[in-house]
Amino acid sequence: MILPNISGSLSLLFFIAIQSLCGQTIEGANGYISYQTGNLPIVISVPHGGSLSPPSIPNRTCNDAVYATDAFTIELAEEINLSLIALTGCQPHIIYCHLARTKLDANRNLQAGACGNPEAAEAWETFHAFIETAQETARGIYNNQVFYIDLHGHGNAAQRLELGYLLYDDELEETDEVLNSPVFVGYSSIQNLVSTNVNILSHSELLRGPEAFGTRMGEAGYPSVPSQQIPFPGTNSNYFSGGYNTVNHTSYQIGNPVNGLQMECNFTNVRDTPANRKTFADSLATVLIDYLAYHQNIDFSSCQQIPVGQENTTKLPVRLYPTLAPPSGKFQLDGAEFQGVPFFVYDISGKLLEKGFVSEGNIIGLQTIIAKQFAVVVLESSYQKFRFKVLFE
Repeated sequence: MILPNISGSLSLLFFIAIQSLCGQTIEGANGYISYQTGNLPIVISVPHGGSLSPPSIPNRTCNDAVYATDAFTIELAEEINLSLIALTGCQPHIIYCHLARTKLDANRNLQAGACGNPEAAEAWETFHAFIETAQETARGIYNNQVFYIDLHGHGNAAQRLELGYLLYDDELEETDEVLNSPVFVGYSSIQNLVSTNVNILSHSELLRGPEAFGTRMGEAGYPSVPSQQIPFPGTNSNYFSGGYNTVNHTSYQIGNPVNGLQMECNFTNVRDTPANRKTFADSLATVLIDYLAYHQNIDFSSCQQIPVGQENTTKLPVRLYPTLAPPSGKFQLDGAEFQGVPFFVYDISGKLLEKGFVSEGNIIGLQTIIAKQFAVVVLESSYQKFRFKVLFE
């Protein structure tokens, strides 16, 4: 979160700060939810991989609460992140729920997910606000061409990926004609892709044709349903068709152009070992990039690449908090004395939102009401320049 010494004009400072926005983590209250910002048109959420079990949040007992953890899905998402960096030089947006599912289910509605507990409800709100912010950010950069994955792990006997497009197992057994009807397209979490894919493929082709996501994953060595290889799950499969997050954060929702799916990952050969997680992540990253380039002509060379192997020249361990900020509030600085040092707050286009001086107690107090957005707080001390990224609620 710290900008090394630089020289030159303030416009260069803008450039460096904006270039380095992605890949940093914004935390919600108590560290229950975190958001790794990105610069790819890919948003991933991980609702069931957490393990935090604070005693201040009682175990959920409402609505036949399910407690099962999706083992190693946080670790899998971290590997997917590294694989996408290696492939493109850029990062996806990833939102993690670190609370155990006994305390919060972030893939249910607020009532069922938090069971009325205010602390859990705040985490739920933060999780979904981060998804919305990530999608809005990516949509603005990539002209609404964004792909969303709600990442899970399943315990079904069949060791295959289950891709949930909000179509039930028996619905996937329907003919192409039925799947291509307006009614069934209207059920789908990729309905926007049906109307915008550059190769004019039908809904059924996007679900189980030769260029479907599941087909490409199957060709990469990971059997998937639906796909050309496995068009439908079959009876008594306990297939996961998609849940709350897929319903509410994809083009199933009127006005949201984001296409996406719930990805249920099998354990064996995918989540079970660090080596298998890495191999799977490499394959998924390749498929994702090829899939989005093929269907939407996305040019990944336009993303702002992340410097790799760059030495951190920072000498002071300075920290600013909170990084999830109210529209008008104050920030605390730790690690050095900054009283009297000028500060500047910029939006990501470089527009100055506010400036002032750090007050007694290392406090940055804002006088301006700042709308919900990313911003950069810059300190210009006589010996070093610092920058911190924040997200205003």
